[in-house]
Amino acid sequence: MNLETKDLLMELSRIDAPSGFEKEAIDFIEKQVKDLADVVKKTRLGGLIAGVKGGGGLKIGIFAHVDEIGFVISKIEDESFARLETVGGVDPKVVLASEVKIYTRDGPTRGVVGLLAPHLQKPEDRKKVPMYDEIFVDLSVGSLVKSVRVGDRVVLRGDPIELNGKIVGKALDNRAGCTSLIKSMELLRKYRTLYDVYYIFSSQEEVGGPGAATVAYELNLDYAIVVDVTHADDAPPFYEKISLGGGPVIGFGPSVDKDFWKKIMDIAKRNGIKYQKEPLPGRSGTDTDEVQMTGIGVRTALISIPLKYMHTPVEVVDPFDVDETARLLTHIVVDLEV
Repeated sequence: MNLETKDLLMELSRIDAPSGFEKEAIDFIEKQVKDLADVVKKTRLGGLIAGVKGGGGLKIGIFAHVDEIGFVISKIEDESFARLETVGGVDPKVVLASEVKIYTRDGPTRGVVGLLAPHLQKPEDRKKVPMYDEIFVDLSVGSLVKSVRVGDRVVLRGDPIELNGKIVGKALDNRAGCTSLIKSMELLRKYRTLYDVYYIFSSQEEVGGPGAATVAYELNLDYAIVVDVTHADDAPPFYEKISLGGGPVIGFGPSVDKDFWKKIMDIAKRNGIKYQKEPLPGRSGTDTDEVQMTGIGVRTALISIPLKYMHTPVEVVDPFDVDETARLLTHIVVDLEV
């Protein structure tokens, strides 16, 4: 039975899968898509390819990265304290006074990021944000203190919740994108396509994107669509306003193919899909930057899902935007004329 969008978002958010440790998330996604695809294959770098055969004229790849930000244990001091090194971009302000989950050789354990009480701080220390060389994890609150080793993976704890129709949780960058791909595969069963379509759940985007680039090379794609998240905000915007509930965000600029972008805009308008636009003045900061340069070059587009509070345990998405993204992806591979 297919999960509703909000339930799928929450299930994927619960899974801990920082860059390089995507297996649990990939295994879950494989169960969701195995009956929707003609071929399902895991990649050498820990991702997943789910192919839907069409007319075979062209090959279109649709990418969403599975990994999330996190940490590794970099040093253990006095047996019950540990230092952290980041995996991806994690603002130290987010980490302070948080609970973490540590995956040890003997199973998961918990820790807390200790913070000196304000009563005990020096006046000058109250005005600064501690950096990672000052941040420590107190392991003594967990049950497996002696099992923690340098190199163990760590994630911030954050159970997903539904608030006013929105989903709040960790790792929605980019489990929201993964959800849109799964939902697009469900929709595609109602249509026929002239092209072979590959839904690619890629690894290690948060540390440079080798998972997407290697798959694009392996498949020798003609077109690619990268699905990620982008910053939504209700504050006065620097660029055109991007809002939760405003639909998928179609990027334009040097990092996307101009003709492909125009075709996508036309498809969205013809099918009554609510969408937003985002200028990309240079590199997009997504797998788009790597995929477009693969082989002799891939015509690549970027479609983003609005998200608030990126790279925190309280990222916020609207399931409507995820569903509209899925609908747009499906119509692209069905209606695209080349």
